[in-house]
Amino acid sequence: MRTRFIFIFVFLLLSISLVSAVDYSLPFNQDYSLNVPCFNNGTICSVNTECNMTLLYPDGTILLNDVVTNNQGSFRNVTLFASQLNQLGALASSFMYCCDNGLCGANTFDIEITADGEQSRTFPTQFIFVIFSFLMIWFGTTNERFRISKYAGSIFLIVIGVITLYPGYSFINYSTLMGQSLGFIFIGLGFYFWIEDNFSRKEQAQYFTQDPKDEVEEPEQEVVETITEFDDGRMEA
Repeated sequence: MRTRFIFIFVFLLLSISLVSAVDYSLPFNQDYSLNVPCFNNGTICSVNTECNMTLLYPDGTILLNDVVTNNQGSFRNVTLFASQLNQLGALASSFMYCCDNGLCGANTFDIEITADGEQSRTFPTQFIFVIFSFLMIWFGTTNERFRISKYAGSIFLIVIGVITLYPGYSFINYSTLMGQSLGFIFIGLGFYFWIEDNFSRKEQAQYFTQDPKDEVEEPEQEVVETITEFDDGRMEA
């Protein structure tokens, strides 16, 4: 059993380290200034080099079509607006075509659009918190003394669900079916485990009924009569 847990832990650590090998990660629905190093046939571009950039969305539609770039010395720049960065995923094609006094060449590079602008991961770090939340819920469910762990795990799961929807991570957020599914599932499960006890007959019987054996019997009060004797011999209780 211990070996199995160690194997799972090592696997998760290795998975987290598997990031995509891309040149640029652009944030979803945010303005971005893209600066690309300018090389023409293996040499740095001169100040007179003119470059045009073409980018295609992940689905193959056009993002930029032969757009003239701004000359920034050894870099060429284009500004991408939030309305343009509206599709998650790796761009199908991205290249820059440059010419200098009749000498022309193309430079290709890899670009992806992610929910948070960070390089995508095969196993997003946020999934570790999902697993941790379920472990806390399981521990609190199986150990009555640590029931607070169940509620804490439920709250963590709800928070992760909200983050999955917005802003999201990697290629997952509210704009994708997977992002919507995971987000609402996490939120729904978090609320379920949070309020589950309120609908449990066993819990209701425990908190709202009392075992007759546990009732405390009040001791009978002893009645003491006081007898008063009068001078004429009469007595009155």
